[in-house]
Amino acid sequence: MAQEIDLEGKLCSMMMEGNKNIRYVAICDIDGKILWNSHRNDVNNILTLEETKSSLKRAIKSWKERDELASKIGKGRYAIVGYDKIKRITIPLKNNHMLFLTVQADKPEYMGDLLNIIKWVEEHPSQI
Repeated sequence: MAQEIDLEGKLCSMMMEGNKNIRYVAICDIDGKILWNSHRNDVNNILTLEETKSSLKRAIKSWKERDELASKIGKGRYAIVGYDKIKRITIPLKNNHMLFLTVQADKPEYMGDLLNIIKWVEEHPSQI
């Protein structure tokens, strides 16, 4: 378990370093407990920590509901929710953890980077 969290922490650090549009990144377990997180220093938090935890729990609930249809439509790869100020992206990891990140809503170039992250997670399932 500690090794998984170390690998997940490295993934999050790489994401923050590699994409200046990522505001916040976290990995949580299936119950919404934050296992690792990072916030970009040069941006102001929009949500409090409690609001972030609540948002994580709602995202996990949505993924559990999506998984009910997986046998018919396939396993979900990612979800993007757009708001006026941010985009929230969730990516399920193989170990029942969830990658959760937010990016600035007015930066459309984030999409290519996110698809690369999703591709990397899918190609390296033994590492996360």
